[in-house]
Amino acid sequence: MRRRKASADAGRPAPRPGVRPLKLLTPYLKRHPGQLAAALGALVLATLSTLALPVALRRIIDHGFAVGDEALVNQYFAMLLVLATTLALASALRFYFVTWLGEKLVADLRRDVFAHVIRLSPAFYDRTLSGEIVSRLTADTTQIKAAVGSTVSQALRNLFLFLGAAAMMAVTSPHLSALVLLAIPFVVIPLVVFGRRVKQRSRLAQDRLADASAYATEAIGAVRTLQALTGEDAAAGRFSGSVMTAFEAARDAMPARAGLSRVAIFVVFARLE
Repeated sequence: MRRRKASADAGRPAPRPGVRPLKLLTPYLKRHPGQLAAALGALVLATLSTLALPVALRRIIDHGFAVGDEALVNQYFAMLLVLATTLALASALRFYFVTWLGEKLVADLRRDVFAHVIRLSPAFYDRTLSGEIVSRLTADTTQIKAAVGSTVSQALRNLFLFLGAAAMMAVTSPHLSALVLLAIPFVVIPLVVFGRRVKQRSRLAQDRLADASAYATEAIGAVRTLQALTGEDAAAGRFSGSVMTAFEAARDAMPARAGLSRVAIFVVFARLE
């Protein structure tokens, strides 16, 4: 029965990973509404300050240097200093609260996962390496922390900047804004295609590293039995093979990452031309 089920599962296509699993982290974020609101507020303030800096520079040139009013130039430079100070403060607050949320979310997640794992049946541990569970509690949750503390924050910042810049461009020059918006698909589509390749290969490299960490944990945990059976060389050889497999998986992801950088730089500068 188990073999039939395993063979049936092996024939099914693996579910394609996406951003939907991140929705499962929503209850953890809701536990800290104050810090979440502070992070979003700092993010909005930093975005507004970033968008206001070019406007201030334009006013310095158009209404200050062009007119030749020294007092007006000094006032605009003072306003520019205020905007820069606001941007620095808001960016620091955003970094603090987003990092705090990432660390707290991962701590809560590790605690809940461990409390769930230790209540599973012995049959689960018969077919699952304890080292793999430890790797999931440490390495995989670290990836989640990086996603919440860095990737999501930068994605929201770039989204707010895009919406704000698009609104400012539409007000300043609707015709030029339409031309820029028409070019966006030619920039986004190649990045999405290469981004999916990078994500798939990076996930495979992470899985191979988890396998190596799981075996190392098992071998070290049973090191007395391993030495009593003189299996040191065999264990070292197996771990070496696992490490090389993880390295090869990471090496396979390098061309995809390099291709993503190459395409991103090319399409951005080609669009500017």
